[in-house]
Amino acid sequence: MRIRAIATVAVASALLLGTAGCGVFVETATLKHYSPSDGVGVTVGDIHLRNVLVITNENGDAALVGSVVNDGTSLELVTVEVRGTTALSTQVGAYPGLTKIGIADDNPIVFYGAGVTAGEYVDVYFQYGANDGVLASVPVLDGTEAMYAPYVPEAIAPVVTETP
Repeated sequence: MRIRAIATVAVASALLLGTAGCGVFVETATLKHYSPSDGVGVTVGDIHLRNVLVITNENGDAALVGSVVNDGTSLELVTVEVRGTTALSTQVGAYPGLTKIGIADDNPIVFYGAGVTAGEYVDVYFQYGANDGVLASVPVLDGTEAMYAPYVPEAIAPVVTETP
């Protein structure tokens, strides 16, 4: 009778470890940092760039879209460099609090001739003040999805001059 009880406890313990023991040695997925959106998150000093992505048109122009959260108390100028076929840069004003970036948000940042392609990633470098810059791999999307259509950059029409 005593052997039967020990065998029952042994089998129950083996089943318990066999079914639940795998999670003991595996890192919990919910503790891993990730961007729960289409864009990526980048932090440089007191500046947090959230849901940053690039929207492109058929010409390869790159419109930067996202939110900038400045935890500081003064305006900071963040240098943004898109490193597509051609490396292009500009500065973005990061006001204290939240600043939205994008054509549809009346704060457009467009890199014409950047040479980016929808469906790929482009390297974008962010830096301000004396802080070390951060290089992020940012997804490139197009206006196929309705929610991104307002952010697609309009192509600049070439200037045509007539000769007499």
